[in-house]
Amino acid sequence: MCADAYKQGVRFSKWRAVFKIDETTNCPTNLAIQDNAWGLARYAAICQENGLVPIVEPEILSDGPHSIAHCQKVTERVNSAVFKCL
Repeated sequence: MCADAYKQGVRFSKWRAVFKIDETTNCPTNLAIQDNAWGLARYAAICQENGLVPIVEPEILSDGPHSIAHCQKVTERVNSAVFKCL
């Protein structure tokens, strides 16, 4: 599929993983973070193998009753996991 897209002139591709913060359910869980980080990294590798520039975007939704400090901690956890997998 990526090879076909490249033949048609596509040169980059984007995948966004959205994370919702919910302190009552401990979301996002470590499993959710790790699975999404691995998926984004694998996607990036597939794109590169086919000549495409991958754009991976872990998006942490900031809306909700949590504090900005908690949002920062979640963002750091998510970005750190994604960077390690990449």
